[in-house]
Amino acid sequence: MRALSGVPGTVWRDAVLMNVMILLVSISYGAIAHAAGFPLWQTVLLAAVATGGAAELTFVGVIAAGGLPIFAVMGGLLVNARNFAFGLSIGQYAPPGWRTYLAAHLANDEATAFGRAGRTDREKWSRFSISAVMLFIAWVGGATLGQLLGSVVDANSLGLDTALPILLFCLVVNDLRDRLLGITAVGGAVLALALTPVAPLGMASVAALVALLPAAGYLHMRRRPVDGEGV
Repeated sequence: MRALSGVPGTVWRDAVLMNVMILLVSISYGAIAHAAGFPLWQTVLLAAVATGGAAELTFVGVIAAGGLPIFAVMGGLLVNARNFAFGLSIGQYAPPGWRTYLAAHLANDEATAFGRAGRTDREKWSRFSISAVMLFIAWVGGATLGQLLGSVVDANSLGLDTALPILLFCLVVNDLRDRLLGITAVGGAVLALALTPVAPLGMASVAALVALLPAAGYLHMRRRPVDGEGV
């Protein structure tokens, strides 16, 4: 709690505004799950345990299309594989102990990007904590509401497929000013766009992580000692 005492009001405001959008997405997810025949308890349990919107929508989508549950689970796990990169980012500033494990469960696109906007490790952790807890509440609550509203909500009419990428771009735009990060992000985006028409649902964004490999190799080469150095 002490870490949150000095958080500016603008951070709380931005976190609330971001999670209003998340709430709408989760309502859409709940409505889709309802249409696919999922009972309320399964929808809410999945929202609380998986806490990965893309993975949950993939899981529900496969089931709704008549796919086997094992393929739905595998698809969700593959889509959530990007959380490995989120964990590496959060691990740089997360305090040790039980909070690290809690952060691993709450890690997601929006909270990770929101945290990275901080200037110090403490500020990054505060921003991540605030947004991640809010997002968990909004996601589970919205999924419940979407299930209860059922067929009243048209999941395709909210335009969230456009709004969410814009939201994420706004959260990471400062990072993109770094030349290497900007080039890597563009490479990943091009790769994702190229694979979207042919890749399974949600897998294009996971495959785009391949763009990190050249960047990692470049950084490794830069940090290698020059021949003869240190002898």
